[in-house]
Amino acid sequence: MPSQLSKISSYLVKTILKVNHFTPQAAIVNFYPLNATLSPHTDHSEPNTEAPLLSISLGQSAIFLMGGQSKAIKPQAILLRHGDVVIMNQESRLSYHAVPKIIQDEHISPGWDEETRFVSEYLQNHRINVNVRQVF
Repeated sequence: MPSQLSKISSYLVKTILKVNHFTPQAAIVNFYPLNATLSPHTDHSEPNTEAPLLSISLGQSAIFLMGGQSKAIKPQAILLRHGDVVIMNQESRLSYHAVPKIIQDEHISPGWDEETRFVSEYLQNHRINVNVRQVF
């Protein structure tokens, strides 16, 4: 994992949750086109399900649904925008969550040169989600 991502993740978890025992060990980067969805699921695959899971949203906005540990519990909708951070901890980590819709929003600024133009054009039509986890 890149050291800067590890430092940022540790800082956010420590600052927001007041937790000092989070050790980032793995990152998953998901790239979603505008028509993508993410079905309801839980994050229970790692041996350590007690550790927080950090999620960073980049690019286009998305509707994020957070339910309970049973699919019978009605989920709450949360709008995630570029730069938003979600930390799932304890019960929320094992609760069903999903992304049923990505919403195109024109908030991404055009790039100033060739390199940044490519990034801004990509983000105008995609959502990137970075998940950082402690595995053990």
